[in-house]
Amino acid sequence: MGEAIDEIQKDEDTFGLGCAMEYFSEHNEIAEMIMNLKNVLRSGQSIIERAYERYMDVLKQYIEQPHLLDTHLETILQKIIVIIRDPDVDMQVKHETFKYMYFLINVRGYKVIVRHLPHEVADFEPVLKLLEAQDPNDSKNWTTRYVLLLWLSIIVMIPFHMSRLDGFEEGKGGDQKTVMFRVMEICKTYTVVGDKCRDAAAYLISKYLTRTDVKEQYLSSFLNWACELSVEKDSSSFIKYGTLSSVAMIIKHGKRDDILPHAQKLLQWIINAEIKSYPGCNIQKLVYKIVQRIGLTFLPPRIAKWRYMRGNRSLTSNLCSGDSGSSVISSAPMDDVNAMIEEEDIEVPEEIEEIIDQLIQGLRSADGVVRWSAAKGIGRVTGRLPKELADEVVGSVLELFSPREGDGAWHGGCLALAELGRRGLLLPQRLPEVVPVVLKALIYDEPRGYASVGSHIRDSACYVCWAFARAYEIDDLKPFVNDIASQLLVVTCFDREINCRRAASAAFQENVGRQGTFPHGIDILTTADFFAVSVRNSSFLTISVFIGQFPEYTKHLIDHLVERKVVHWDIAIRELSAKALHNLAPLAVDYMVGTVLPMLFEKSRSIDLNSRHGSILAIGDIIHAISQVSEDALNESILMEVKDLVPKYRERHFFRGMGGELMKQACSDFIKKCSLAHLPFHNSDIVDDWLLLLNECLSYDVPNIRLGAIDALPALFTEFYKDASKAQMQKDIIDKYMKEMKNDNVQVVRMGHSLALGSLPAFMLFPHIHEILQSLLDAAVINAATVKWAESRRDAIKALTSICVTLNEELDSAVGEDYLKKIYEALLAGLTEYTVDNRGDIGAWVREVSMLGLQHITLLLTVNTNFLNTDLMTRIICGVSQQSVEKIDRTRALAGKVFYSLIHSDPIVPNIPHHEALKSLFPKDECDLLNWNSASTTFPRFVNLLEFPEYTYSIMLGLICSVGGMAETLVKCSSHSLFDHMKEKPIEKIERLCETTHEIFANCQKNDRIVIPMFRFLDRLFSSGCIDHILDNLQSDFAKKILKLVQMELNGCKDIYKLIDGISILCQFIQVKSDVCSTALVQLSILLCHRQPYVRRSTSTKLFESILVYGDNSIIPEENLDEISQLLSTTNWEEPVEVVRPLRNKLCALMGTRVPVAKKK
Repeated sequence: MGEAIDEIQKDEDTFGLGCAMEYFSEHNEIAEMIMNLKNVLRSGQSIIERAYERYMDVLKQYIEQPHLLDTHLETILQKIIVIIRDPDVDMQVKHETFKYMYFLINVRGYKVIVRHLPHEVADFEPVLKLLEAQDPNDSKNWTTRYVLLLWLSIIVMIPFHMSRLDGFEEGKGGDQKTVMFRVMEICKTYTVVGDKCRDAAAYLISKYLTRTDVKEQYLSSFLNWACELSVEKDSSSFIKYGTLSSVAMIIKHGKRDDILPHAQKLLQWIINAEIKSYPGCNIQKLVYKIVQRIGLTFLPPRIAKWRYMRGNRSLTSNLCSGDSGSSVISSAPMDDVNAMIEEEDIEVPEEIEEIIDQLIQGLRSADGVVRWSAAKGIGRVTGRLPKELADEVVGSVLELFSPREGDGAWHGGCLALAELGRRGLLLPQRLPEVVPVVLKALIYDEPRGYASVGSHIRDSACYVCWAFARAYEIDDLKPFVNDIASQLLVVTCFDREINCRRAASAAFQENVGRQGTFPHGIDILTTADFFAVSVRNSSFLTISVFIGQFPEYTKHLIDHLVERKVVHWDIAIRELSAKALHNLAPLAVDYMVGTVLPMLFEKSRSIDLNSRHGSILAIGDIIHAISQVSEDALNESILMEVKDLVPKYRERHFFRGMGGELMKQACSDFIKKCSLAHLPFHNSDIVDDWLLLLNECLSYDVPNIRLGAIDALPALFTEFYKDASKAQMQKDIIDKYMKEMKNDNVQVVRMGHSLALGSLPAFMLFPHIHEILQSLLDAAVINAATVKWAESRRDAIKALTSICVTLNEELDSAVGEDYLKKIYEALLAGLTEYTVDNRGDIGAWVREVSMLGLQHITLLLTVNTNFLNTDLMTRIICGVSQQSVEKIDRTRALAGKVFYSLIHSDPIVPNIPHHEALKSLFPKDECDLLNWNSASTTFPRFVNLLEFPEYTYSIMLGLICSVGGMAETLVKCSSHSLFDHMKEKPIEKIERLCETTHEIFANCQKNDRIVIPMFRFLDRLFSSGCIDHILDNLQSDFAKKILKLVQMELNGCKDIYKLIDGISILCQFIQVKSDVCSTALVQLSILLCHRQPYVRRSTSTKLFESILVYGDNSIIPEENLDEISQLLSTTNWEEPVEVVRPLRNKLCALMGTRVPVAKKK
């Protein structure tokens, strides 16, 4: 038993191996756990729970492959049954056993488990009595009742009359209940309970009431009882569900001859009752299950001889036929087959029409599961109808695909068509009517507000195509192959939803395999498989281009984008569609120019915002793509349309309001693409109009609009302003941008124009480089008016970096050494930006772009060893390394990557202190795979830089902020890394780190960004044990200097949270056996009488804890420790100061310190 419990207590993580399982390898463990149940239940509650969790973890691995359990089910169930049958076993043990058994049923399925349960006559009475002894309202042990009901369902099938099981002769039992009646009571009781026992009771009823001896006596009365109970006004959803489920199971498992007499009554009940309109998909699903099963009861079981029968199937033959263009498989035409088979004359009851009508209504349901149930019912009932009536059913289903119908009807219709086709009930003669509606369903997408409905319809339409591929001969589908293939590929490439793209890919694959006539099917499948289409960008931009190279699909893909996706409600889809048209344009240049562009220009004049936005994006991308193929492809009319587009938008005020934001963004992209296309507008006024629009966007509040304009400016300037005759215009543009950048009133104006200057091409920069740089350097400096403008400083630094990258090899000669020094000073100053507002540490944006700027410019200047001197490189590496150990994960990760790129650059960055040592600490092969976002990975590496004096101050400053932070994970990783490092080092190096800590504290006095983390850092450092030898050394003045700085910070402090952190570090000084302890105790005594009650209470609590920990090793008299602790813990320090001051003074006397005296004013 001890070994079993030890095994349970192991904290193991079980991984779901899914399809990797080959056999039930843990069967011995499961059997042993069941055998040890009695022992486990004698242990504590935690052991019982851990045992059950382990049992579940093992079996959960087989949920995807439950058949692997089958070979051992008999053994496992036998061990369980032994416990249940044992009369000496406590009922609590049996309850736990049933709980184990239920989970096994949950994994393998009740239908399989029931077949393995014992069904001996001897078990009947004990199981029945045990079930009768249970409380139906006991929510804790419902698994016991569930399993017993299932067990009883197999026992009641014993081939003996139930009266033989009674313990008395018929008519002589007095008031005793017969076994038959007792079971019936159990069935009724559990049919209406609120737990899962309803399902087991329904299964039991279906087996019990279909017995010959029971159905004669109880079937009719039970059906009446269920019908009446379900329609009562006060019946709950549990009652309705239970009664409906029982009736559905009875009709399913009962003989047709037994159910047929009740069918008419049941049909009227289920059709007319209010239950049909009751909300809840589970109840509605049962309603349509009952309807369809009543229909199957009315119709005799038969296989319709008129159904479509596909001939021989061969994948190899299908693929060969697809490649060769001819069918290898031959089969008798269906018309001949139908001519040879005579339709049987069967009488169809009148009720079938009502049943079909109800099922058609079910296809319109608002719930998908109900529509599924109705669709299956349509397929099953139609399979027993004559050909003419079945064809009418198909016609009724096709009527669901009407514009007047909702999305539910379309979805239900698709499911019904798939079921009919899969069962061979949709004859080829109907395909010319069916295929067009399926093709419409494949692209069904109806906007609803800011979203749309239709993904479930498109998914079900793909299912229809998949079913048709398996159902029909090659010749029957051949007329529709091109349409189906094209539409499926459209969905595969361009559907918004991943499930629809995958469904279309699967349907296309099935058609290629089954039909073999889809053009280029195998080639397409190798690229557009089920997994490749999962990524939307890849589907739109890569897979579509591969498919578009085949002429059969090119125009169809383009047409769908133009008609459906360019005007889509989702902006992301419109943008992707424009990019997709750009990629497809070279494949059909003439079609794009002659057909697509005129259509898009027409859409661009629409009043619909989505249509205008998508059209102008698409026009720009198509023009750019065509220009890369042929410069003369665009005719004069197209160029005139392009030229008039922006002026007409301005004239019609399309750039105003909410819609104006989207249009400005789209037109910025349009201008960029037209500039890249080298359109012949060099001496046209339209260029000035374009520039005016972009300049307006530079001052806009929305970042995407500003960035779109900034992205378009370089292309516009390069194409239309490069001529030497436009030098004055260039100067005017630059002067305007620099003037706007000096705006101290609106931050976004400065931001936009800073980035605009940074985006200028080299030919505009060279003549005015120093003026531009100076204006950006001024914008990167904090002044009184721009203290909180971190974003403008970020963009100024971005612009400086961008200019340096643009100048590239000419950076040194064009800028000059003086301005390079100024740029580096601005970037290094950016590393010290810690501006905070209501959004948090917005200075991190400045620090991040500063690091990127240092990285790019330093790597550009690696050949200039004179400029990158040791002092500069030390400052750069120190600044970057400090950021790599600070609080924000994103900033820390970027700093790590920049640090890594500098020490491993090629060519080598010169003059980095201890360069080789840094390379050994950060090996290139390891850093390539390093997760820089992980604090547990980066801190242990960077803490080693404390070994080098040049880096100690910066690394220690960053670590103080992290170790003294608030985030649990950050504090844990940083403190463990630092303290583990310190514990391994000699005293001299630890003293150096302590001196550095004091230096940082002294330099950052009254700077709460450093001081508050410093308090927490010192608290954790003192309690870590790393500096105990320094604190115990009476010659060391480290503790004294730190205490003095702490006192200076707390003197006059009104910030409660800072005071609380200060109290924690003051309490740490109790362990110092010197005057430092006395001074700290005096300071704490003062805080015990602080005007804020919360501060007094916190001081007493922390002082009490510290005395418990450090009191024995402090200067406090040992004989007074108990009394001091008693006084601290029993006094209510939140009482008025006048009340607690005498107690505080007594405490001072006990601790041997002077009593604080208030200063005279």
